[in-house]
Amino acid sequence: METAGASSRPSAGPTRKPSTILVSLVCGALLWGLAMGACMAAKLWLLGRLGTVHAPALFLLFAGGAAIAWVATAALSLLISRCLPRLLPRRAPLRAVLLALCLGFATVTITAGLFAVDYRAFYARWHADAFTRDWILQFLFTSASAVYQFLVLGFSLYLPLGPLLLVAATPILLRHTR
Repeated sequence: METAGASSRPSAGPTRKPSTILVSLVCGALLWGLAMGACMAAKLWLLGRLGTVHAPALFLLFAGGAAIAWVATAALSLLISRCLPRLLPRRAPLRAVLLALCLGFATVTITAGLFAVDYRAFYARWHADAFTRDWILQFLFTSASAVYQFLVLGFSLYLPLGPLLLVAATPILLRHTR
């Protein structure tokens, strides 16, 4: 017999404290950022270019982009799973593949965006006054050029370790977002 306040639905499982979720999110972001920074450093080492003056800045760029991507992917996955659960597949393998694709796309996209911001900051001194028609065109084309350059030159720094690290990180992210 049910009590007046009890529900007949089964519980969704134990809920985690917000502080635990935040610590898990920050730790995951830091680890994913370090993994992608190490991936880039390993590729530069294989190419014999790790000793360049730009290596620390590149490490920070790749690590920062990956850390932001981890947070964005985890937040999006949590939002969809809690607010719109019918959008996510119930089968774990398909859900893991979608989460891996999302994390990989977000990592490359956000890192390219950060590269574009740095690229734009360098060329801004030669651009027109802010918010003029010329400035808007210069801003758009400089940013597009930076993203293109990152995709052509920077994407290869994720290979061959990046996909392997992505496969290893997906179960961790999947467990975090349940």
